[in-house]
Formats: sequence, structure tokens, C-alpha cells
Amino acid sequence: MISEIKNEVKVEVAELLKPVLADQFVLYTKARNYHWNVTGNMFFALHEKFEELYDELANDIDEVAERIRTLGVYSPGSLNEFLKISGIKEEKEGNIPTQMQMVENIVNDYEFLMIRINQAAEKIQSEYKDEVTFGQLTALCEKYQKHVWMLKSLITK
Repeated sequence: MISEIKNEVKVEVAELLKPVLADQFVLYTKARNYHWNVTGNMFFALHEKFEELYDELANDIDEVAERIRTLGVYSPGSLNEFLKISGIKEEKEGNIPTQMQMVENIVNDYEFLMIRINQAAEKIQSEYKDEVTFGQLTALCEKYQKHVWMLKSLITK
């Protein structure tokens, strides 16, 4: 494991983390929205699950932002910045999906986020040899895979 990373490599790694952070933040906001606005026969279970997801994402967001700062780069921190670089889209204003559509949307967003994480992790390990950041991203992906499995089990017919 390489303990000293060159400054130009740190910047490149941090730039790969910024879209991950933005995606996490938009997903966090969506999970909060769904927590507040879910209705239907699964209200209690989904209300609780969405809260669990956004609480976890809040911690994950902090870890990724702090990793960017550890690499010596300023982290994006405004909604405007996040929306510009995120591949995850917000709900259209005034649109409240059904409870099952909320679950499907969250699953799709986690799957997108995992693709983004895996692409960044692969490049960070193969090109930049930053095992610390690679390990952090791998742990996130493992956690998010479990959420996808559980949520997909809920909507499987």
C-alpha cells in the first residue's frame, strides 16, 4: 500500500469523488422527501426505511467530503454544485410518486450510484494506486448493494 500520494494524483482522485458526493447528496434529499411524503399501506415500514437510508447517507456524505478534503481539495458544498455534477435527478416539483414508485426510484438511484462508485474505485486503484480511497468506496458499494437487494425484494412480484 502506498502511503504517500503525489499532489497531482490527490487532485485527480478528489475530482473522481466529487460526482459520487453529489449523487449521494441528491439521493439523500430524495430519501428525505420520500420519508416526509410517503403514503399508502406500507407507510410505516417505508417511512422508517427512508429515514434509515437518509441517516446513513448523511454519514456517508460526510466521509466522502472529508476524504476530498484530506486529499487537499475543497469539497463541493452547495445544492447548485451538487445538481450540476450529479447523475441522479430530483423529483419534478410537485410530483409525489406512489409508494412503490418511490422504492423503484431509490433502487434505480442506488444502482446508478454503485456504477459511479465502481468506475471511480477501479480508476483510483488501477491508475492512482490509492488503496485507502479504493477501500472506502468498496465499503460503500457493499452497503448499497444490500439496500438494493432488500428494496428489490419488497417490489418483486
